[in-house]
Amino acid sequence: MLKVGMRSSSLTKTILAHLAENGSLLIDILIPRHPASRLARALIGLDNRRYSSVKTAKHTVSTLLCRLRKDGLVASTGSKRNTEWTITGKGKKHLQAIPSPSLTATDYELPPKDNIIRLVSFDIPEKQRKKRDWLRTTLLACEYSILHKSVFIGKRPLPDEVVGEMRALDLMSYVHIVGVDKNGTLIRL
Repeated sequence: MLKVGMRSSSLTKTILAHLAENGSLLIDILIPRHPASRLARALIGLDNRRYSSVKTAKHTVSTLLCRLRKDGLVASTGSKRNTEWTITGKGKKHLQAIPSPSLTATDYELPPKDNIIRLVSFDIPEKQRKKRDWLRTTLLACEYSILHKSVFIGKRPLPDEVVGEMRALDLMSYVHIVGVDKNGTLIRL
C-alpha cells in the first residue's frame, strides 16, 4: 500500500487526477525551465508547493512518481530522460478512494460570462498561506487571469459557492471584488 505523508498525499492526488484527465505526463512539461513554471504548476494544482529550484521540484515529483509506479498506480514508458507517465486501473481506483478535503474549484458550476470586467484583489496574511493558495487556484479554475500575484481579472461572476467558501474561511475582510461595467480609458496591451 502507498505510504505518503499529508503533503505527499495531496500531491499524489493532484498527479493522479492530472494523469486521469490528460492521459500522460512528462516531467519536463510539468516543471519547465523558465519563470512561468509557477504558473504552469498552478494550472494543474501544484501552485501551493514552494520549491527552491527547478531541480528540487523535478526531484520531488520524480521521486513520488517512482513510488507510485512501485505501488502499481502509474506506469512509465520511454527513456530515462524522456519518461512518459500514465495512470493505471489501480491508480484510477486509488484516486477515487482519496477523500476530498473540501470543495475544489472544478466542483463549482461557473455562471455564464456577462463581459463585465471584475477585479479580485486580496491581501491575505502569510499565516493563512493555504487559504491564499486555495483562493488563487479557485480563481484560475473560475477562468480568472492573473494580473499580479494578488490581483485577478475575469469576465464572469464568481459562483455563489466560492463567495460562500470565502466567508466560511473568514477571507472577506482580505478580499475586494470590483466590477467595471463601463469602458474607460484602459488600454489593453
